[in-house]
Amino acid sequence: MERRSSVRFAPSEIARMEKLVTHKKERVLDEIFCRKIAEEFNCSPGRVGSKALQAVQVQEWFRHKFPASTAIPPRLPTGSEEKALASQASAPVSEEKPPSSEENALAVDTSISNDIGEVSPDLPIDNIDKLPEIEDMQFEARSAKDFAWYDIATFLAYRKLSSGEFEVRVRFQGFGAEEDEWINVRKAIRLQSIPLESSECRLIREGDLVLCFKESNDEALHFDAHVLEIQRKQHDIRGCRCVFLVEYDHDGTQERVNLRRLSRRPKHS
Repeated sequence: MERRSSVRFAPSEIARMEKLVTHKKERVLDEIFCRKIAEEFNCSPGRVGSKALQAVQVQEWFRHKFPASTAIPPRLPTGSEEKALASQASAPVSEEKPPSSEENALAVDTSISNDIGEVSPDLPIDNIDKLPEIEDMQFEARSAKDFAWYDIATFLAYRKLSSGEFEVRVRFQGFGAEEDEWINVRKAIRLQSIPLESSECRLIREGDLVLCFKESNDEALHFDAHVLEIQRKQHDIRGCRCVFLVEYDHDGTQERVNLRRLSRRPKHS
């Protein structure tokens, strides 16, 4: 099975890119410009020991900010893609159509509401007043191909299965149409995890569910994990030096990692 690399930007990097979007406009889509930004981020202390960013990853982030000006011309599907589409079409489906803005919100996460009377019983009552508006929400999805989580760029369509459950077809941030997947809304769609700054290590406690960046020779992906043990250490000029022992949910393996590889779950997720 083909593995896909996943990238997440730190809050400081996102703030920098958002500022560039405001001042540089479409210039940020230039390949040379994106290469310089990637080099800048790779030289920052927060990326020491992490896999280097590529210019194309920065460019894909910027492209998502200018969808109308960067539309990709349609192409004919390959033979393998036609077979995949045919198998998807044979699944038991009661309806399938592109979502409107209101339907999109419903199909994406039916447990989230700003109406107290409609809040899911699974949602802690003390978090109701902290829910963001639906248009401000960003989501991530777990791929059935590798059990890793990816940021969602676009919700393309939804369908209701004969079982009564909803699936949404998503395009992952930084990937093309060939990687689109149908994802179960209830089981594998959620609010985006939040990267941690050095000063936020105290937010992580033993037993917490976190999203952990796992690197090996053939993959660099984000997986769910639980924190088993924390070695608190004195911070220095390099930032947080604490060590976290985590156990990955998908395969049960354990690893000691630093804070840069962890993202926390939103309190209202």
